[in-house]
Amino acid sequence: MLLDATGINVRYGRNHAVRDVDISIEDGEIITVLGANGAGKSSLLKALSGTEKFDGSIMFDGTDISGWSPPRRVQAGMVLVPEGRQIFVSLTVHENLLMGAYCRTEDVTAEAEAIYERFPNLAERRNMLASVLSGGEQQMLAISRAMLAKPKLMLLDEPSLGLSPLLVSQLFELIKDLNRDGLAIILVEQNTNKALAAAARGFVLELGTVVLSGPAADLLNDSRLEEAYLGG
Repeated sequence: MLLDATGINVRYGRNHAVRDVDISIEDGEIITVLGANGAGKSSLLKALSGTEKFDGSIMFDGTDISGWSPPRRVQAGMVLVPEGRQIFVSLTVHENLLMGAYCRTEDVTAEAEAIYERFPNLAERRNMLASVLSGGEQQMLAISRAMLAKPKLMLLDEPSLGLSPLLVSQLFELIKDLNRDGLAIILVEQNTNKALAAAARGFVLELGTVVLSGPAADLLNDSRLEEAYLGG
């Protein structure tokens, strides 16, 4: 088991955003976390990455990391690609990319070049400010930046948000490619059909609670999934 999180709770004042959630993922697996806006999906990812206070237990690669800081979790191999991409528009594409390696001490030049080979659009713009990138290119840069941290597990928060249908299809092909390379992925996504098609298992949150979980193929045909989005 790569990640085993149990009893995860996140509170914002009186708002109990995540309620006693248990979630796990195997090495090299894709799972997806689904639910309506405000269901607690992003709060769950932030808890796992250490960027949000939480109660509960998180085991990662056999070690209890519940009290670890976000940088230490990155060093251990868990990386969050946040909603909205959070690209530094005042830095160049290349400077943004290298931010992904801030926890590493070894030379990452060869890995950066391999990323540019995978994303020729980024390679052409490597010395330009990241503000010139389209939404799709910014998302590819955000994922590339995370890859440079050399993760075992990537947490993807709403990666297709604001992208055209063509770019969404390209994005999901990339997700599958990264997974074929051995990367485990927890995917929070509004595009339920594409998310479940890519994932092995799914978890459905409603008001912070897991109301449905199981093999992705089963969830695709489960009427309760639509009910969770429509509020029952």
